[in-house]
Amino acid sequence: MIVELIETKKIVSNFDKTILESPYKAEYISAKANIPLPTLYRKIRENKFTIDEILLILEIIQPEQYQFEILSQNIKIAEEQFRNGEFIAEEDFVFDVDTILANRK
Repeated sequence: MIVELIETKKIVSNFDKTILESPYKAEYISAKANIPLPTLYRKIRENKFTIDEILLILEIIQPEQYQFEILSQNIKIAEEQFRNGEFIAEEDFVFDVDTILANRK
Protein backbone atom coordinates (compact mmCIF):
# COMPACT_ATOMS: atom_id res chain seq x y z
CA MET A 1 0.00 0.00 0.00
CA ILE A 2 2.91 2.35 0.66
CA VAL A 3 4.19 1.85 -2.88
CA GLU A 4 0.79 2.74 -4.31
CA LEU A 5 0.66 5.91 -2.21
CA ILE A 6 4.13 6.96 -3.35
CA GLU A 7 3.12 6.39 -6.98
CA THR A 8 -0.08 8.36 -6.42
CA LYS A 9 1.89 11.22 -4.91
CA LYS A 10 4.16 11.29 -7.99
CA ILE A 11 1.16 11.37 -10.32
CA VAL A 12 -0.53 14.15 -8.36
CA SER A 13 2.63 16.24 -8.11
CA ASN A 14 3.12 16.15 -11.90
CA PHE A 15 -0.52 16.39 -12.91
CA ASP A 16 -0.33 20.07 -13.86
CA LYS A 17 2.26 19.15 -16.50
CA THR A 18 0.02 16.34 -17.76
CA ILE A 19 -2.80 18.81 -18.37
CA LEU A 20 -0.60 21.48 -19.93
CA GLU A 21 1.04 18.97 -22.29
CA SER A 22 -2.26 17.46 -23.41
CA PRO A 23 -3.51 18.26 -26.91
CA TYR A 24 -6.73 19.71 -25.46
CA LYS A 25 -7.33 23.33 -24.55
CA ALA A 26 -8.21 24.29 -21.00
CA GLU A 27 -11.63 25.53 -22.17
CA TYR A 28 -12.47 22.06 -23.51
CA ILE A 29 -11.27 20.29 -20.36
CA SER A 30 -13.17 22.79 -18.21
CA ALA A 31 -16.41 22.26 -20.11
CA LYS A 32 -16.14 18.47 -20.22
CA ALA A 33 -15.13 18.18 -16.54
CA ASN A 34 -17.75 20.72 -15.45
CA ILE A 35 -15.07 22.72 -13.63
CA PRO A 36 -15.32 26.50 -14.10
CA LEU A 37 -12.41 27.76 -16.19
CA PRO A 38 -11.00 30.09 -13.49
CA THR A 39 -11.13 27.21 -10.99
CA LEU A 40 -9.34 24.92 -13.43
CA TYR A 41 -6.60 27.51 -13.98
CA ARG A 42 -6.24 27.96 -10.21
CA LYS A 43 -6.05 24.20 -9.68
CA ILE A 44 -3.39 23.94 -12.40
CA ARG A 45 -1.40 26.84 -10.94
CA GLU A 46 -1.59 25.44 -7.39
CA ASN A 47 -1.51 21.81 -8.60
CA LYS A 48 -4.35 20.94 -6.23
CA PHE A 49 -6.66 18.30 -7.65
CA THR A 50 -8.69 15.63 -5.91
CA ILE A 51 -8.24 12.04 -7.03
CA ASP A 52 -11.74 12.13 -8.54
CA GLU A 53 -10.86 15.25 -10.53
CA ILE A 54 -7.66 13.63 -11.77
CA LEU A 55 -9.57 10.55 -12.92
CA LEU A 56 -12.20 12.67 -14.65
CA ILE A 57 -9.62 14.82 -16.44
CA LEU A 58 -7.57 11.77 -17.46
CA GLU A 59 -10.71 10.24 -18.95
CA ILE A 60 -11.07 13.43 -21.02
CA ILE A 61 -7.46 13.95 -22.13
CA GLN A 62 -6.39 10.29 -22.42
CA PRO A 63 -9.61 8.41 -23.28
CA GLU A 64 -7.96 5.37 -24.87
CA GLN A 65 -5.50 4.90 -22.02
CA TYR A 66 -8.27 5.41 -19.46
CA GLN A 67 -10.51 2.78 -21.07
CA PHE A 68 -7.57 0.37 -21.39
CA GLU A 69 -6.73 0.73 -17.69
CA ILE A 70 -10.35 0.25 -16.61
CA LEU A 71 -10.71 -2.82 -18.85
CA SER A 72 -7.40 -4.26 -17.59
CA GLN A 73 -8.50 -3.79 -13.99
CA ASN A 74 -11.86 -5.46 -14.69
CA ILE A 75 -10.10 -8.41 -16.32
CA LYS A 76 -7.82 -8.82 -13.28
CA ILE A 77 -10.86 -8.77 -10.98
CA ALA A 78 -12.67 -11.32 -13.17
CA GLU A 79 -9.63 -13.62 -13.23
CA GLU A 80 -9.38 -13.45 -9.44
CA GLN A 81 -13.08 -14.19 -9.07
CA PHE A 82 -12.76 -17.14 -11.43
CA ARG A 83 -9.79 -18.53 -9.46
CA ASN A 84 -11.85 -18.21 -6.28
CA GLY A 85 -14.79 -20.06 -7.83
CA GLU A 86 -16.96 -16.96 -7.92
CA PHE A 87 -18.78 -17.54 -11.18
CA ILE A 88 -22.12 -18.76 -12.47
CA ALA A 89 -22.24 -21.97 -14.47
CA GLU A 90 -23.81 -21.58 -17.88
CA GLU A 91 -26.66 -23.96 -17.07
CA ASP A 92 -27.51 -21.88 -13.98
CA PHE A 93 -27.65 -18.66 -15.96
CA VAL A 94 -31.11 -18.18 -17.40
CA PHE A 95 -31.65 -15.21 -19.63
CA ASP A 96 -35.32 -14.35 -19.60
CA VAL A 97 -36.02 -11.13 -21.47
CA ASP A 98 -39.65 -11.00 -20.34
CA THR A 99 -38.64 -11.14 -16.68
CA ILE A 100 -36.00 -8.45 -17.14
CA LEU A 101 -38.43 -6.15 -18.94
CA ALA A 102 -41.13 -6.77 -16.33
CA ASN A 103 -38.72 -5.80 -13.54
CA ARG A 104 -37.87 -2.52 -15.26
CA LYS A 105 -41.44 -1.22 -15.03
